[in-house]
Amino acid sequence: MRVAYATMLYRTLPPAEAVVKLHNMGVDYYELSYDNFINRKGQEDALLEETQAALKRQGLTVSSVHLPYDKPTLDMLAQGKEGAVTRMIRWMRAARDMGATIAVIHTLPLKRSESAMAANISVLSRLVKEARELGLALAVENRLEGDLVGSNVDELIKMASSVDGLKLCIDVGHLNVNTRNPPDEISKASQANLIAEVHAHDNDGYADEHALPMTGTVDWYRVAGALLHFDGQITYEVSCGGPEAKCDNYVRFLKMFNRNVFS
Repeated sequence: MRVAYATMLYRTLPPAEAVVKLHNMGVDYYELSYDNFINRKGQEDALLEETQAALKRQGLTVSSVHLPYDKPTLDMLAQGKEGAVTRMIRWMRAARDMGATIAVIHTLPLKRSESAMAANISVLSRLVKEARELGLALAVENRLEGDLVGSNVDELIKMASSVDGLKLCIDVGHLNVNTRNPPDEISKASQANLIAEVHAHDNDGYADEHALPMTGTVDWYRVAGALLHFDGQITYEVSCGGPEAKCDNYVRFLKMFNRNVFS
């Protein structure tokens, strides 16, 4: 199992600086988070190019990239707007150029219905073809919002069974809010052999806190049991926006946690 750390651990830093910071903390694998871009609106294209160039200078690559998940973009995807598709493809090309093998995408923000499922399958079918040509695995992530399609594992499996090559990103924190029983849902996805990546973070069962494991209500030992034979990527998608010294300690804690629970 490959262990990666999301750049949202240093979410106030520019993306390339966050990767370098994780590298200097002894981390080997990185997920480029959209969080490091979202507060720099109007700079996205330039920032993507700067990030690619900076990582190349440093001799660093990322293992995965979280594609944009802002509601306006996902709404435009749901409406079939070509500009939104083009934006996702631009991000996937950047992901490829930064060395990533996985691109994570959220489902469309649509209320649960047959038409919502069909809309997701249509968009994902197009994007997974582009991802395949770039050498990326496109992994669709379970949503936080329980009334939207794609918030449960059964719906993700249905999408993947309808889209050749589509993989899953199982978000433990989102499951903890929606199901209160993440290990059983993880086991279901694992048995389907569809998981490319797992996002690991904790919460109180009511809000998406992206907190450190063992500080919320997730039963991490049962989660580890459900992932016993998993050979994909687990990403610590923990958010830290305080002083860098605090975020450094988050990284140190996650290393200890990983050794004790997943190693």
